[in-house]
Amino acid sequence: MPSVFISYASSDERLARYIHDHLVKDGVSTFLACISLQPGAQWEPQIRENLRQSPWVFFLASHAACQSSFVQQEMGGAWLTGKNIVPVVWDIAPKDLPGFLSKFQAIDLTRTSVKGLNAEVAKIAQKIKSDDFVGMLTVGALLAGVVWLASKK
Repeated sequence: MPSVFISYASSDERLARYIHDHLVKDGVSTFLACISLQPGAQWEPQIRENLRQSPWVFFLASHAACQSSFVQQEMGGAWLTGKNIVPVVWDIAPKDLPGFLSKFQAIDLTRTSVKGLNAEVAKIAQKIKSDDFVGMLTVGALLAGVVWLASKK
C-alpha cells in the first residue's frame, strides 16, 4: 500500500518523478502512475485503488494540472476521503488554486530553491513515516488485544 499518491498532469512528469524519487529515497512508499503502472495494465482502476489506499496526496498544481479532468477527479476524491493534500505550485500562486484546494498550505516553488523543495519533501516524508509507525503500533495493539481476548475463552 502506498503512503503517497502523486497527482499530476503528464506535462509535469519530470517534477513528479523528481518528487517521487526523493520520497522513495526517504523510505516512503509512493505511487506515481508513469512509474508504478505496468505496460498493458488498465490504469483507471489501479489509479483509483492506489488513491484510495494512500493517506497522503501530492498535488502538482500547474496550469495544466488544474485544467486536467483526470487530476480534478483525483483531487475531488482525495478531498472527499479526507486525504492529507500537499499542493506544489510553481506557475500559479497558491491563492489561485482551484476551489477547496486553495485552503491547503502549498509548497510554493517560486519562493524556494531545489534545496528548499528537498527539505520540504524530507520533512513531510518524516511525518508520513511517523504516521505509518503509529498506525502499525495501533494495529499491533488491536491484534494483541484480539488474541488475548480469544485466549480467555
